[in-house]
Amino acid sequence: MKEIEEQLNELRIEDYIWIIFIFISIVAIVSDYFERKWLLNKNRKDYQTFKTINIVLLTISFFVYLYFVLLSYKKYKQNYGKKSVREMFFTRLDLLASALFLIGGLLNIFIESNSDVGDNNVFL
Repeated sequence: MKEIEEQLNELRIEDYIWIIFIFISIVAIVSDYFERKWLLNKNRKDYQTFKTINIVLLTISFFVYLYFVLLSYKKYKQNYGKKSVREMFFTRLDLLASALFLIGGLLNIFIESNSDVGDNNVFL
């Protein structure tokens, strides 16, 4: 019974995560609007706005990915030695995939934070 309650709680959290992703999608459209304005006008304020929005969105996504890594690790620890070799393989694969998403998210934040407009208005 405790395991079912845990799974239901995880599903409730995932529902909130889907709401967060809807929010992220809407705000990403706003970011695209400011990027279009920057491409047309080369206004530094529009550039700063879309960069800031992107960094915030990527940071939120990073924490969502972190949640999934922690969840995958928890399942891995719970199942270690209790499941078949095949099930453990997929548990490890899930943990690896979650970790790769986390690493990718971190790299995207790094790239977005450190890329800037060069002297000739080209991304470096």
